[in-house]
Amino acid sequence: MILAVTAGALGSAAIALALGAGVAAADDGVVGQTYKDAKAALSQQGLTPVVATTVGDRKDWDDCIVTSATPAAGIDGFGNQASGKMNVNLNCYAKYSTSQWPGFSIQSPEGQKIYQADLAAKQAREAQQAAAAQQAQDEQLAATDAQQAGE
Repeated sequence: MILAVTAGALGSAAIALALGAGVAAADDGVVGQTYKDAKAALSQQGLTPVVATTVGDRKDWDDCIVTSATPAAGIDGFGNQASGKMNVNLNCYAKYSTSQWPGFSIQSPEGQKIYQADLAAKQAREAQQAAAAQQAQDEQLAATDAQQAGE
């Protein structure tokens, strides 16, 4: 009985060793980053990113968002060792969907986050433009008052 349990445990350990424990944990902290940033982060870990799939075609790969990342299998399709590689899946949609562009639904958490960030940026731009216009108007009034006082 003890011999059978020991043999089973050794067999399981041998299988795990043969298949490999993997060089990295799934994702390695790159999910949610742009592919450009993910490449840099994976490179620092000694890993090479390999694009496994893309969804959408509205962005260059460097601007696409990494939606998942998993260590490459121990052997690639040609029988070569694939250690040190990380398969990444990219979302290349243009932000959130509109009537003209595909993307995240504004009802989804991802779409809502992107939409709110864009809305805040738009409001900040408009506030800055309004402040600049007000300052220009104030300066023009001050110049007119100075000119009238000098006459």
